[in-house]
Amino acid sequence: MTLIQLEYIISLDKYRHFVTAADKCFVTQPTLSMQIQKLEDELRVKIFDRTKQPIEPTPMGIRIIEQARLVLEASSKIPEMIDEVKGEIKGELKIGIIPSIAQYLVPLFITQTLGEYPGLQIQIDELLTDQVVKALNDNEIDIGIIATPLDLPGISEIPVFYEPFIVFTSQTHHLFKKVTIKPSDLSIEDIWLLSEGHCFSSQAINLCGVKEKYTQKLALKYKSGSLESLIKLVEQQYGYTLLPYLSMLEMSQNRKKMVRQFAEPVPRREISLIVKDTFVKERMLKMIKKKIEDNIPKDLLNLGNSMLVNWK
Repeated sequence: MTLIQLEYIISLDKYRHFVTAADKCFVTQPTLSMQIQKLEDELRVKIFDRTKQPIEPTPMGIRIIEQARLVLEASSKIPEMIDEVKGEIKGELKIGIIPSIAQYLVPLFITQTLGEYPGLQIQIDELLTDQVVKALNDNEIDIGIIATPLDLPGISEIPVFYEPFIVFTSQTHHLFKKVTIKPSDLSIEDIWLLSEGHCFSSQAINLCGVKEKYTQKLALKYKSGSLESLIKLVEQQYGYTLLPYLSMLEMSQNRKKMVRQFAEPVPRREISLIVKDTFVKERMLKMIKKKIEDNIPKDLLNLGNSMLVNWK
């Protein structure tokens, strides 16, 4: 049994297709198939049911693949532990980050980080919250940057900052006439939201005080995964939307005129780094946290008397 064989069965379990799994492992399909067959012969069990389309693991195969993930995760920590002891920040760091944070936060700290640590290679994937958690558990990423709390077993949350919500309203909407906004001023019928699956959308609904499934009464039905698209809709005199505070940092003056901030207590979302409890790159984690803290407005670092809005 080899680590390479374990990588192959994990890849085949993920993609459920021999050719695709082989491509992802950068080997030929016959090589991958032969090595998996050798592992099955050695263990005297069938790991995959090849009669199924797409292929799927057998009941025993499921257990073997789960153990294979643990073995590979443990083996990968050996060089990471050595770097940690030496105090070196280098190698590959894979980060999963939700879209409503990524487009505003990543540009603030990533260039400086890479410039300061030339031996570090960072891969960033924009994923929805559930996808970040899955990728973390599957060892496809090292760190997640999401809105919390999650309260999931096996995952540690490291709060970094508390981002206020702001209102972006068309000039024809009644909210435009207000100096500051209270949550009770918000209406769910004419708000633009990100499509289902985005935690920012769930937080917006919670902030509006809606407990049941909401009904939008705008004439135009528009599903979007981009806050920028919602901003442009509001600019065309359609309703209003909620935005994260960091989106305001790069706004034009014309757009800033359409921003209304909340009255105290200001609703905020908690932004955290999340890692598996077995994470060993402690020095790298602290470095990323500090780079973020150094490059965002200092009044975002504490919750203070603000109101924390959950996304669940």
